Amino acid sequence: MTGHPTPVVTWSKSFGQLPQGRVQSNSSTLKIFRVHRKDSDNYLCTAFNILGSAMQRTHLVVVPLPTFTVKPPLKIKAMPGNTLTLNCSAAGDPRPFISWKRQGAKLPTGRSHSSGDALIIRDLKKEDTGNYTCIATSADVSKAYAVSNVLVTNYRGMWLL
Repeated sequence: MTGHPTPVVTWSKSFGQLPQGRVQSNSSTLKIFRVHRKDSDNYLCTAFNILGSAMQRTHLVVVPLPTFTVKPPLKIKAMPGNTLTLNCSAAGDPRPFISWKRQGAKLPTGRSHSSGDALIIRDLKKEDTGNYTCIATSADVSKAYAVSNVLVTNYRGMWLL
């Protein structure tokens, strides 16, 4: 904040005290380190000098990263023509939404769909080989990722991690 004479700026929390030992502030910025869900609140910035005062409020909502409860395998080998199911689920508050994407290409059109938290690909083709990413999103702001490398081949050797 600026003004003449230079205002004194203070930060406060609507309910309770600022997090002890985890806060750094200056005339325009409040930094909270090692943020916790309980830090969610309204924060007030007050500037005052001999001519008066001004106050600005900002609302902080802390959404923790989702935690995977089921991840797809790191690597999986599948035969052409088979159906592949990649399972993925996550916990969090709010409950995470699961979506899927493929690195460098679209998901197989007409042969892939999500069922619950799983990605199902029917009638596998060699060109379906690639990295498939499970994305767990909480409140449209907090995201976690799990990647599975899929190899579609006629070779029958084991490759499941």
